[in-house]
Amino acid sequence: MMKQIYLSIILSSFIFTLQAQYYSSGADPANIKWQQVNSDVFKVVYPEEIEAEAKRFIAMLDSLYEYGGHTLAHTPKPIKVIMHAHSAYSNGFVSWAPKRMEIYPTPHQDMFAQDWLEQLAIHEFRHVVQIDKLNKGFTKILTIPFGQQAIGAVLGLYAPLWFLEGDAVLTETTLSESGRGRRPSIEQEIRAQVIEKQIYHYDKAYFGSYKDYVPNHYNMGYLLTAGARHSFGSNVWERALDEAARKPWSITPFNRGIKQVTGKNKVPLYNEVFKDWHQRWLDTNDSLSLTKQSNITQRDTRYKNYRYPTAIDDTHIIAEVNGVGELNHFVKINTKTKEEEKILITGSRAREPFSYADNKIVWTELEQHPRWENQIFSVIRLFDLTTGKQKKLSYNSRYKAPAISSDGKTIAVTHTSLSNQHSIHLLNVNDGTLIKEIAIPDNAYPLSPSWDLNGEAVTMVLLTKAGKQIVTLSPKTDEWSEITKPDCIEIRFPKFIDEHIYFAGSYSGIENIYRVNINGNNLEKVTESQFGAAYTTLSDNQLIYQNYTSDGYMLVSKEIRNIQTMPWKIKPLPIEPYINKLQEDEKGLPNLKDVSTKGYQAKKYSKWNLFNFHSWAPAFVNVNEATITPGASIMSQNLLGTTFITAGYNADQQYSREKFNLKLSYQAWWPVFDLELKAGNETIEGSYTNETNWYENVIDAKPNHYLVDFKMKLPLNYSRGKYIRSIQPSAGISYQKSEDFNYERNYFKLDENGIPIKENEEYVIDYSETITYEGIDIKSTNYSFFAYNLLRSTQRDVASRWGQVLELSYRNTPFGGWDYGSILGIHSRLYFPGIGRHHAIRIDNDWHFKEKGEIHKSGETYNHHLIFSDYVRFPRGVNGIVNDDLYSFKGDYMMPLLSPDFNIPGLVYLKRITTNLFYDFSQATQRLQYTETKDWITNKYNFSSLGTEIRGELHPFRFVFPISLGYRYAYLPESKEHYHEVLFSMGLSGIIVGNK
Repeated sequence: MMKQIYLSIILSSFIFTLQAQYYSSGADPANIKWQQVNSDVFKVVYPEEIEAEAKRFIAMLDSLYEYGGHTLAHTPKPIKVIMHAHSAYSNGFVSWAPKRMEIYPTPHQDMFAQDWLEQLAIHEFRHVVQIDKLNKGFTKILTIPFGQQAIGAVLGLYAPLWFLEGDAVLTETTLSESGRGRRPSIEQEIRAQVIEKQIYHYDKAYFGSYKDYVPNHYNMGYLLTAGARHSFGSNVWERALDEAARKPWSITPFNRGIKQVTGKNKVPLYNEVFKDWHQRWLDTNDSLSLTKQSNITQRDTRYKNYRYPTAIDDTHIIAEVNGVGELNHFVKINTKTKEEEKILITGSRAREPFSYADNKIVWTELEQHPRWENQIFSVIRLFDLTTGKQKKLSYNSRYKAPAISSDGKTIAVTHTSLSNQHSIHLLNVNDGTLIKEIAIPDNAYPLSPSWDLNGEAVTMVLLTKAGKQIVTLSPKTDEWSEITKPDCIEIRFPKFIDEHIYFAGSYSGIENIYRVNINGNNLEKVTESQFGAAYTTLSDNQLIYQNYTSDGYMLVSKEIRNIQTMPWKIKPLPIEPYINKLQEDEKGLPNLKDVSTKGYQAKKYSKWNLFNFHSWAPAFVNVNEATITPGASIMSQNLLGTTFITAGYNADQQYSREKFNLKLSYQAWWPVFDLELKAGNETIEGSYTNETNWYENVIDAKPNHYLVDFKMKLPLNYSRGKYIRSIQPSAGISYQKSEDFNYERNYFKLDENGIPIKENEEYVIDYSETITYEGIDIKSTNYSFFAYNLLRSTQRDVASRWGQVLELSYRNTPFGGWDYGSILGIHSRLYFPGIGRHHAIRIDNDWHFKEKGEIHKSGETYNHHLIFSDYVRFPRGVNGIVNDDLYSFKGDYMMPLLSPDFNIPGLVYLKRITTNLFYDFSQATQRLQYTETKDWITNKYNFSSLGTEIRGELHPFRFVFPISLGYRYAYLPESKEHYHEVLFSMGLSGIIVGNK
């Protein structure tokens, strides 16, 4: 019985998984000139400005081809790659349906000691191997009727995200001398959690929690995949994927593959692996002589990070704060009284420091181009603590990690051009104008620049081919000086303090504060932290830095004269023997640093490559509504993400009017053009007897129906700072037509009393006539304007706690045909903060007004006019009535109720329960016209409801997408009725695997 239930859930989930995998990252600027370079396996499409890097990237992929899939015993089939070089956002991902790799080649400031394109090549190619390996056995058979979506569906159903990302992180570690597996941050959060709290059960560790902070699936996944491979060999994950590919129809094939090698299911394997890690960490912990320090910030069990402490005087520091329940913001902290003052909430930030001097804070934020999703800028903002005013110093820029000089006049900042050439820009702090551009030797990438107190030198980390090293730069002479030698061990955040450069280093396997003389001599260890310390500042002879705990980074201090340093010699990381054993499984280390690009020829890639049919089905798949009916369908999405096509045949008789479907969306220009075509016919047969006028209508017809919808919209994103903003005007036309058809009307012969005559129990026909039924002929126009301004939300918020939403809509029929009149609709929504943390108040005020169209038919009392359907909804639980005007008020108080983290292993994991109290009110107006007198009367009706909704967010059967299951109760005062409703929804996001 359990097997049948589970199979039913798999089949149901398949529909939702199909919907989730169709992902688009958005469009690139329309003026880009696209090029391509090809090899036997890869096609890389890129903007012409980044040609040299594109050739280097495809050469890396070709070099990786024999290495990247060795431990999974697979070499993948050809795949296309697109590079979004006009974005300052850094990432990469692989998606199926359609299958492709998308790369954002601009480096970021939180990199480990490896070239950014090398990181992307290893990590993303591993994802290609993982997914392509599923194309075998029964899954490959499924691709015949379903195309690429079959692989995507099996991926979503069976391959956990922790495996996909953890295995890719493991591969970037074993196929290089760097990789996140050598970086303490990969284990820092889980190590602190396990030592100070506990090993969370598998469901909580995978699906997360609203109650406790849970490290992401990259960290969990790396430790689990590496631990299992270290103990049982590389074939554990090869067998798991192989089973999922060959037998997707069976129960938990991925789990069964793991058990065939390890003898354990994934949950016991998880417990064993993390028990082993726990013991390793305890052994390390016992060997530490922890630095004695004083806390500046209080520990917050809700999880809060204080990062980048920066002294502004002898008693105050500024820090950046974030966490799962915190909007990213700057705070000023009194180091003596521990009082905090919030300065401002920032916008979208990459992980990089801010800078302070002369009462000014400077930092960068990511800003999307209003129209192009794949053109993201990194702009510099400045906040003046004296005036309390904020301004933007750069526009449409590609800056990272600005550092302001101590006199507050000059900003040194990392700049990356569209061709990935790196330099240091010196900017005027008043207006952001460029003072000077300084080239960097060998195009090394600069990380976290910082000035000395005299404004004569800038120190930074340079990421070179050989690894990371600390250098100094004289902005006056452009002279570079080497402080440390390049190495693959993680170092970051160099700062001038007295005669030393302090920085965070990972030499011991735990990140700590180190220092070196400004001449590069005498490397010393400054702190011994249990879980990790970084980023120093000096205030009133106190060395202040961030120190990690299981509840986030805290700020701590130690008097600098009491610091006992330890001379340090660089040696292999403690984790290196562990990684060396894992590397024995590999074929070797590919050479990615000095690849040759001579054999690759570039050629033009046309923007008019519009078609890429990737998936199909022997059924009609409605992706938007997540339904499947008998029929056939086919889908296309081109590589540039500008053209989307869905075509299909719906054989369900309920949808006979729209048997043939075509949807086309073209998104390459500023306006987006959407076209939808539907065609079909409707079988109308049977007879109807009118016992008043004594006739019979006999109908045997099959009129054709057609629908054409064309819409032009302009989606604009103006998200800036702490607000998410969007504006979208649109205009469209719709034409709906059905053919006229004829039917016979037979009049019965009546006797002298007006009673129809019957012979042999059948009415005797007196005479007949042919009647023409006029088909539908509706030509409507549609105009709308949609805009919102919403405060960014935290992970724990149930909704935005401040915001405004406005929509205007107008429809009419000005071009002849059936006259439906018009409808004007207005929707407004306001968000306010509630009483408690993460509570929110939502208030809707909606209204529509209809102008009646032509008389459709005349009843005995009233004429019946053609009118548009409602724009506004009635109160929850109320059955609506036909109306001309409708005003609606909806008020909700929403709040989290409980975060139980309750699980029945393998059956259900309940993360959170939320509730809201609501009150709805509507007033409907009817305008009726008497048939005989043509006079009008007006009736008004009031409706209301009040009640509550309760929802649980859960993962049944360890399904990756969260399901919301709830109950709604409403009391209807006017009718004194009680209303009950089951609520269900599913959170879907694209099935993509990537670098972050």
